Amino acid sequence: QAAIGKAAIRNLSHNALDIYMDCPSRERAGWLCDSYFSGRAEAFFTGSNKVEKSFLENYALYRTQPGMPEGMLPMCYPADHPNGTYIPNWSMWYILELQRYAERTGDLEMKEISKQKVLDLLAFFEKYENEYGLLENLEGWVFIEWSKCNDPAYVAGVNFPSNMLYARMLEAVAVLYEDEALRDKAKTLKATI
Repeated sequence: QAAIGKAAIRNLSHNALDIYMDCPSRERAGWLCDSYFSGRAEAFFTGSNKVEKSFLENYALYRTQPGMPEGMLPMCYPADHPNGTYIPNWSMWYILELQRYAERTGDLEMKEISKQKVLDLLAFFEKYENEYGLLENLEGWVFIEWSKCNDPAYVAGVNFPSNMLYARMLEAVAVLYEDEALRDKAKTLKATI
């Protein structure tokens, strides 16, 4: 156990110099989704979330770049791909992380400066809702994880892991901004799934 604990601390310290990074020896990129888990580790090991605050602040201040769809966030920032590739699933993890961060820290300012980004993401995803409220034919790199379930045949059309994440994202927004309509929408989506 002690060896695992030391390895976890070493991993976090190497991957959280100024923002959360994925393999800094390979790339200095702050990827969403990974950050959700790094934020929890930072709180556990340090008792604070200084790096996570900087990380989330970068996204709150992000301005849409050419080639990115309106309302979408980059999959990693500020070191994003210049060709406009994005992972819609990662922006859902952003909202989950923001909700957990606000809950964990009580940082009301971060919640407020992030609100427009959250609303823009909601508008982005609404364009992909089908007649059942399920996301269908999401564009971008629909990424679940590094297995066969990430192959195009599995993520095309109605992808249930993406929709499960979407339902959880709607719940997170409902909690963040006390929105009962979104809470009901998430509940309906879960029942449909």
